[in-house]
Amino acid sequence: MPPLIVQPMKQSTRNKLTEENIQELLGVYSKTRDVSVRDTIVLQYNNLVESIARRFVGASEPLEDLIQEGFIGLIGAVDLYDASKGVKFSTYATHFIIGQIKHYLRDKGKIIKEPAWLQELNQRMTRVIDSLSQKHGRPPTEREIGEVMSMPEETVAEFLTTREVFKVSSLDGGLERDDGSGFPVDPDKIKDQKCISFQLPAEDRIVLGAAMDRLKEIEQQVIYEFFYLDLNQTEIARKLGISCNYVSHILRNSTKKLKKILVTEELRDTQIQMSQLSRRLQGQQAASDEFSVLDSITGVYTRKYFLDRLDEEVSRAYRYKHHLAILLVQIDIPDSVGRLTKLFRTEDVIQQTAETLRASVRRADVVTRFQDRVFALILPHTASHAAVVAERIQKKITGSASGASAIPIEVSVSWASYPKHGANSAELISFALLDLGVTDDSDDIKRAA
Repeated sequence: MPPLIVQPMKQSTRNKLTEENIQELLGVYSKTRDVSVRDTIVLQYNNLVESIARRFVGASEPLEDLIQEGFIGLIGAVDLYDASKGVKFSTYATHFIIGQIKHYLRDKGKIIKEPAWLQELNQRMTRVIDSLSQKHGRPPTEREIGEVMSMPEETVAEFLTTREVFKVSSLDGGLERDDGSGFPVDPDKIKDQKCISFQLPAEDRIVLGAAMDRLKEIEQQVIYEFFYLDLNQTEIARKLGISCNYVSHILRNSTKKLKKILVTEELRDTQIQMSQLSRRLQGQQAASDEFSVLDSITGVYTRKYFLDRLDEEVSRAYRYKHHLAILLVQIDIPDSVGRLTKLFRTEDVIQQTAETLRASVRRADVVTRFQDRVFALILPHTASHAAVVAERIQKKITGSASGASAIPIEVSVSWASYPKHGANSAELISFALLDLGVTDDSDDIKRAA
């Protein structure tokens, strides 16, 4: 079957449909699955697909291919859209279009990402090997490579093994023999001593080490004693001067944190790549954190995303005469809790609060981390009943802090609605901060005014 080719078409003003018309067509298509109805809907979003595709032109792929993938994502959005969920179709479709283009770019790129420093070291070693091969008329030994690169022989051997990880061979062609015979080797019959002895390869240690660095010092120490030195919990407790129950608690929570860090590594890599691309396109020298979309501790959106998104939602509310509300949620641990408990448990409380907030709001709502212990929520199409939402959220967070292993927390919630409490994002934030009793004179809020 030939590939689907979708040519972007200029949409005339005369044929442009209103949101109501499009919603009616989506309802018709969900019942009839009439392809002509679907095509009519798709053609209404030519400009949306092209504008999103242009965001990825720095990925060195033809714009026409990116638009093609964007239309595939748009068609998928039409097929799966459910109006009963209360999500605007253009918002729903945007996620599908971006997702399809990102999948396409990911498939076109490397399967395994090499860190920049590893690429540089790899290039240097390749030059050394080529030079020594020409000099001696044979492949150099690991000792000879190490002498030129000022590296131990064992490190050279390990790095040469690591280099092979980043080479992708055919899934059905097997591995080619080193003797040049060309006959494939059965991968299932290859045994690696590192796998047998549970010694992680260098690239896995790099990833794990980076994840471990993000844990607290005591969490790193407990994990090291338990998994690397093979001490039991009683021995660790005696060595560190803490209780066995506390060791058990640290092991349980720190391994959860490691898992969360590792499973979101690909997303953070994508964020870093987009940050670098944005700096190149805009000529900015800001740190990559400025472009981050998700908070690395909680997994909710960042403060910058909140400010940008709130501006968009206020503009949308102004154009379509919609209501809009924001909520600020502040959590704190009372002074009655010990200093050490505060030190070790504050991050857990913040993560638990973020999970509770995500589970307590609609999918269309936006949950962000505004300050260290302050979360900000955007509630589209919400007016005076934001007070009811605020009360419900406060009860849920307080309730989630109950239990034998939990510690007491204090929760304060404030809210502001557009246009009653502010005509722009800065006024809404200032009103909610004042009600919460929190000060914030940051430049990003002043610029929003």
